[in-house]
Amino acid sequence: MKLSNLERKEYEKYTAIYNFSQFLKGKTILITGSKGIIGSGLIRWILHENHAHGNNTHIIASSRNPGKKPDYIEEGDNISFCKFGEEGQITERIDYVIHTAAPTSNKVFREQPVETLRTIIDGAETVLDLAKRQEKCSMIYLSSEEAYGTPNATEPVKETFVGAVDSLNVRNCYPLGKKASELLCKAYYEEYCLNVKIIRPTVILGLYQPYDSVKVEAEIIRCILESKNLYMKSNGMTKKCVIYTMDALSAVLTVLFKGQAGEAYNATNPDTYETVKARAYKSFEKFNPNVAVDFAEEDDSVASGYLPQRALQEDISKISELGWKPIASMDDIYEIDIKRFSGKKEKER
Repeated sequence: MKLSNLERKEYEKYTAIYNFSQFLKGKTILITGSKGIIGSGLIRWILHENHAHGNNTHIIASSRNPGKKPDYIEEGDNISFCKFGEEGQITERIDYVIHTAAPTSNKVFREQPVETLRTIIDGAETVLDLAKRQEKCSMIYLSSEEAYGTPNATEPVKETFVGAVDSLNVRNCYPLGKKASELLCKAYYEEYCLNVKIIRPTVILGLYQPYDSVKVEAEIIRCILESKNLYMKSNGMTKKCVIYTMDALSAVLTVLFKGQAGEAYNATNPDTYETVKARAYKSFEKFNPNVAVDFAEEDDSVASGYLPQRALQEDISKISELGWKPIASMDDIYEIDIKRFSGKKEKER
């Protein structure tokens, strides 16, 4: 497996803290959404552990185009590929299922709400059925903090919080698809005793986040690197947390291996809780003081497919009891992204 020096350093740091070899040795893991941020990060984590500890973990990676192998895969890596939606045809023994596949684009949510909803729910049902047919198979479903709706919470939100989601807003095909899939997971646990867990990560930033991501945090990075002002369509008063990619990966594996079946777990970094506007100003002050924030005369963020203003901080006491905690600060995340994107720009010149 090919890793950049930055990637290798990060995996060595995190795997020294979180050693999952006892759960991984000789196992087979199905990972859906294998070319996404979390899916591809998990594959690298597991292959890194294979090389470091001889775990001989076999990965089955599901994607829409399985014939096109990622460029970081090398001959000898213990990985095979299958087509997304056809996981039910897998006949070999599977020990773990990590279901991360889902549409993530606001543009797709607005323009293809039917396909988005069906992809999320049908995909979850397919892998749940597969896991149910396996003997002693454990599964984790990657949900989202959007399952909590758009609250203006004054206290950190626990997993028992039931958020309202407007079913007549088609943009909500994503959070409602996640909520429905969570219900499917719980139903498979209750009816079939399937060992399935749910994780609800907040906004994921850092490694494997593409440069052209539509997330406002990614736009902040672009503004820093390109020395351009940030144009905000809203007033920037949405208050939320983020989580670094590597912290999200360690959280997924912690819940998969140590979490309780039928339960949901939050995953975020409470220390990053602030308004989008404050995050932008602080980042520009630290990394590029020449950049400013320009606000639109009218707030058209919701019309553009984004969530309305909200305040949401996930409570992480439940996952903390499993021995997990976030490591990377907001500054750490931006420093890593600036380093990796600056390196790419240098190569392009």
